[in-house]
Amino acid sequence: MDIETIVSSVKEGENVLILYPDNDVFLAMSKLIAEKFTREKIGWFVFNELGKKRLEKFFRIFSVIAPKDVGKVFTSYDDIDREIIISYGYHFQSLLGVHSTEALIRLVLDDNIKTFNFIYRDMLEIKEIIALKDLFDYVIDVREKEAPLGKEFFYTAKAYVYPSLDVSGAIKITERYDIYS
Repeated sequence: MDIETIVSSVKEGENVLILYPDNDVFLAMSKLIAEKFTREKIGWFVFNELGKKRLEKFFRIFSVIAPKDVGKVFTSYDDIDREIIISYGYHFQSLLGVHSTEALIRLVLDDNIKTFNFIYRDMLEIKEIIALKDLFDYVIDVREKEAPLGKEFFYTAKAYVYPSLDVSGAIKITERYDIYS
């Protein structure tokens, strides 16, 4: 089972935690999610103003190849009106001295929203990661290869759904942020 099949198999109300080592993975995975579920259904959730500014900068940088409508950006859980959410910027809370997980927990526990939550690898303490992993139905852990040739990464994916999933593999990310298994 490859990473595209895993992303495609996520159902309504299921939540995916993606631990990623650098922005190449974030950009490629979010592009994959947007292509699989269509951008009209997707919204973006950011945890703070810093995450929102960084996401908006990504949108500007890639405006040449990105569609005009990248989806709505939500900064408040109560405003969400999409069935699929890509959440980003949780790791910026450490820079701001904020450690509230309330918004993330509310997002993950909502049975009507399919959530893909990105957390920058190694930004949280191990006990926080263990607790967060337990909230999610899918955990995709992406690591950079020891000596990468191009943009190559290993991933493991574990899902607590029926039937369960426990796979690993490798992906390559092209300069256009496409993923190949």
